[in-house]
Amino acid sequence: MAVGDTPAAAKVSISGAALAALLHRCAAAAGDCDGLLFGRASRVPAPPPSLSDYDDHAAAPPAPALAVSVSGHSSLSHPSSLSDPLGRLQLQLQPASIPSAPVGFFSSRRRTPLRPSMRELALAHSLAETLAPAHPLLFILVSPSASPNLSIHSYDYRAYLLVGARLVPASLGVVNVGPGFRDQYHSFVAESPLPWLPPHQPSSPAAGHAHTIGEQKAVDDMVDGFGIGRLQGVLGSAAGQAAEMDDMYAGMIRRLDKLAREVEKSNLRVLEQENRNLLLRFRSAGLE
Repeated sequence: MAVGDTPAAAKVSISGAALAALLHRCAAAAGDCDGLLFGRASRVPAPPPSLSDYDDHAAAPPAPALAVSVSGHSSLSHPSSLSDPLGRLQLQLQPASIPSAPVGFFSSRRRTPLRPSMRELALAHSLAETLAPAHPLLFILVSPSASPNLSIHSYDYRAYLLVGARLVPASLGVVNVGPGFRDQYHSFVAESPLPWLPPHQPSSPAAGHAHTIGEQKAVDDMVDGFGIGRLQGVLGSAAGQAAEMDDMYAGMIRRLDKLAREVEKSNLRVLEQENRNLLLRFRSAGLE
């Protein structure tokens, strides 16, 4: 999608957690602040044409050709860190040197209208020239405010897309977990370091199957002294399951205790080495 395309063909969204973190950053700042927005921009495939035998069939609205999703932000501690007073980008951004290219930027101004300023427009052009994105640059303007006794905090925000030489308002959708967004999580697959464990069946010919060394090591890294066979038995039988789970959690605690003791020993060795180095520096300087 070219930078000069209409923003109506773009769908802009942000996750609820990312929006909450962004609003908290703007509210916690001592004054005005700005930063970069990270996420993903992808082209949406065109839907298949709908066929109808009726001439007066209402035409469906065009599907968005581009989807821009914001998943996080980055902001430095001091205010107005992205640009100088003229709106020129101050950070040395090299798209090839960062793992995820920014999809845009945000700016927070307290008790001001939700309209981009000339400086923010100049910053948008400067950032677009630096990153050279294949999609319109996203800009989110935030205006936090609070009541005199700080009992009520309000947050107004608005999204814009850089289209040609202008920042054009765009609709910003907030993606939350719920029935209305269930289709976005239907392909979720949990990731676990533990191996796949089918239910334990003693009468099955495969009951005596020996697990690989890698599978046993994955269990040992999580639980101390709890074999993979016992773990598989917990999944297959209800009798004695509570006692087995208690033993498994006890093994996890033993594993954490071992790791804590190893960290304490390593920290002690580092401290002793630092003391020896300090003593050697004193001796070399003739201060002892």
